Amino acid sequence: MNPYHTNMGLKKAVVFVEAVPGYEDLLLDSLRVNDFWLNLWRIYGPYEGCGGVWTIPKQKAESFELYLQHLVKAGVARSYEINWSTCFEGIPVQTRWFSAENEGWSFKWDEWIDEVKEIEGELPKTLKEPEDWPIQVDKEDLLIIKELEINGRTSLTDISKKLDIPLETIKYHFREHVSKRGLIEGYQVEIYRSPFPLSEILIFKFEFESHEKLAKFALSLHDKPFPIFMGKVLGENALISQIYLPKWEFRRFITALSSLIKMGYLKEYHYVIQDMYQSWRETIPYEHFEKGKWNYDEEVINDNLKLVLEKWGRIIP
Repeated sequence: MNPYHTNMGLKKAVVFVEAVPGYEDLLLDSLRVNDFWLNLWRIYGPYEGCGGVWTIPKQKAESFELYLQHLVKAGVARSYEINWSTCFEGIPVQTRWFSAENEGWSFKWDEWIDEVKEIEGELPKTLKEPEDWPIQVDKEDLLIIKELEINGRTSLTDISKKLDIPLETIKYHFREHVSKRGLIEGYQVEIYRSPFPLSEILIFKFEFESHEKLAKFALSLHDKPFPIFMGKVLGENALISQIYLPKWEFRRFITALSSLIKMGYLKEYHYVIQDMYQSWRETIPYEHFEKGKWNYDEEVINDNLKLVLEKWGRIIP
């Protein structure tokens, strides 16, 4: 289950951090300290280091950027890139490009290029920039959402037993809050179309000359077998997307992107390779929500970061 973090007062950030060579593990430990993260990955490519996804209380966005700057000042990171994003749209698995006869996927890149040129339509709500990030959630809602993130098929009865909260209370919060307040983006089944050793997971940033071209590109991905999720970068005509491809299709994908650039439908792109064997995932940071507010405690985060750095013989200047 994918939460709709916007209606919980949380801004999503996709971060790439270049490690100081030899200190990749220290960088990973330092990033874990800020436990508003949802995903952490070792990454390779332009940013040799770590990447991840954080959901930060909207009023603490500047504090989060200062935290990343501290990592650079302490000599743990060389540089970082932060992309504030809309909530992610999960791309469901569909049968297009799947051949039942051949029992496999066909990647029809020329067909996709033609579709980018011709497709029209509106972006889904998930990819539209919100006017605000209202807190429309309470602690019971977050506990329910946390359990559904772990297992989207779990029953409300099982959630009631696990949380030791009366079933009628769970039903009320799910019906009146979680459902009616739009706290769920959707449910997604993740099927990895080819074996891990023969595939790559990549995080791409696609940039466009206009919103219209961004929309055409985004709409063309909705029924394709290679994107897992995508989000719109706030304030930019850009998309962030996680891509899963067989290794032998990667070069053909890049060739397709080059064709779209020559035709004017894509401005540019860059990417990192996600280490699928060193990836971690967490649920929504429900532990930090009390009395209707998110508790992003900079002092605690900085103190914990100092402990990690001191263990490695480093200090924040």
